[in-house]
Amino acid sequence: MFVNLHVTLPVSLLIALGVLLPCVASAASADQLPDIQHRVQPGDTLEDVAKRYLKDPQQWRALGELNQVRYPTRLPVGSTIVIPARLVGYQNAVAEYVQGDAQLRSPHMAGGANWQRLIQGAVLTEGDELKVAPGSFVTLKFADGSSVRINEKSELKLSEMRKNQRTQEQQSVVDLHKGGIESQVTPAIEQRRKRKFEIKTPMATTSVRGTVFSVSVSDSGEAVTAVDHGVVVVAGSAAARETSVTAGRGIAVQNNGRVGSIVDQLAAPSLQGNPPVFEDADFLTIQLSPVEQARQYQVKLAHDADMRQVVRSQRFNTPLAKFPGVEDGNYYVAVRAVDSQQIPGRPHVEAIKVKATPVPPLYSNPAPGGLIGISDGTLTCTEGGKGVIGYRIQVAASTDFTQPLADSGVVTECQTTIGKLAAGNYYWRAASVRKAADGSLDQGPFSKPQAFKAGTNPASLSADALSPGEMDMPNQLQLFWTGEPGQKYNLQLARNEQFDAPLSTVQLDQPRWVSDELAPGDYFVRIQVLDPSGLQSRYSAARKLTVESAITTGYGSMLKSDDGRPVQSPR
Repeated sequence: MFVNLHVTLPVSLLIALGVLLPCVASAASADQLPDIQHRVQPGDTLEDVAKRYLKDPQQWRALGELNQVRYPTRLPVGSTIVIPARLVGYQNAVAEYVQGDAQLRSPHMAGGANWQRLIQGAVLTEGDELKVAPGSFVTLKFADGSSVRINEKSELKLSEMRKNQRTQEQQSVVDLHKGGIESQVTPAIEQRRKRKFEIKTPMATTSVRGTVFSVSVSDSGEAVTAVDHGVVVVAGSAAARETSVTAGRGIAVQNNGRVGSIVDQLAAPSLQGNPPVFEDADFLTIQLSPVEQARQYQVKLAHDADMRQVVRSQRFNTPLAKFPGVEDGNYYVAVRAVDSQQIPGRPHVEAIKVKATPVPPLYSNPAPGGLIGISDGTLTCTEGGKGVIGYRIQVAASTDFTQPLADSGVVTECQTTIGKLAAGNYYWRAASVRKAADGSLDQGPFSKPQAFKAGTNPASLSADALSPGEMDMPNQLQLFWTGEPGQKYNLQLARNEQFDAPLSTVQLDQPRWVSDELAPGDYFVRIQVLDPSGLQSRYSAARKLTVESAITTGYGSMLKSDDGRPVQSPR
């Protein structure tokens, strides 16, 4: 799981401390910024040039003197007017959010020819360039409150960042070379001033005056624009006219600069059918409803509803999104259907919750669907995990666990008995518990329910049920008991009643046991019944048996008394 940690200090504080951070661009002074060279176009006047570039257009006369202009209203087409940086009203943008790896190259900084890591809080201005790596996201905030959310795999340049102090007109032009951005531009009517905002791609220019829209450049070079609110104007490099695109519609400009037809955005997918809480620590899987004519689905995950702090973004070919797992917390998901021209559809944003840690334990016994006995059956699971101090185990008759039949509460060992259950089919699940920073118990998600069967154990044999038989051979011991068809038995032999050091354990197919290999003396025997179902009884109470040494004749047969009983040798 990727984790982004950062500490943001105000630039003013860094300057006051004398700390030089090469990856933080402070507001550039006029001496740092380059002079502007304007190539005169047909119809240009000196006053027009001053209105476009100078923070105070009334300085057009000073601009004329600097450039030795003799006729302010008749500038030679193709000539160059140099505008000193000190007269230009440059503006700044702040890297409001940086997730992952983004690189900044600024001509106004030491080593400006080199790419340096962009950190949150950095100040950017005209001429700065950005590269955003795969899986990374950046949000830039402009002085008037407008913002640009830069997607992964994007490359761009802030080619114009200016403000006319007298008219309050602002100019922001972004050259998008690769990838995509989503813009939320403050409406000029709300700010009571003019606002120029343009996004230029190699094949098209999108201009707005207050709207929410997105622009992207495909791998094959098409420029795609989709408008959520307001109006944008799109001009292709091969088109003589501009095309207005209103909210709820989109347009694609081909890689030859030809502007396509305006189309309605596809309807937004819904997120019905997803769980109230996402509990998988490995993957975040989100189900979308299918949208007719959709070729792909765009899914974004962010910390905020405005998608200014994106942590995951990807397009999927089916309405099932699957991301690598994210940290526990509250998120917002924005989903769109994408049409055959790669135009994103209408968005749907919904809040979700992720609670996936501490991860649940793994099942140990019984196996899935396995049978365990009511009298001795124990549900066991693996133990361990960072910070885990206990476990909680539940048993239910159905997988929804709306009415658990058993609940262990928080226990220190990952196991519980099932002695109170009747024979039947059940499900069980387990959760890990850790201690939170405030001392409270923090339970993670339950594991997926697993089926098992509970059965009645065969009854244990009593000591009286074990009947010794008569000896037919010297030092022989015989034992008989009553059993049921198909049952097998474990017989243990020991010298003491505690069976702390059994002499042997043998499995028998019949309810009888014969041995002629025992030395004379006292022995204890106990038996466990093995049922054909797989269940087993507890061991029986111990039965004491004595092996006596019999007297044999010279022919090897046992000497018997008149009543036919073997004659025992004296001890």
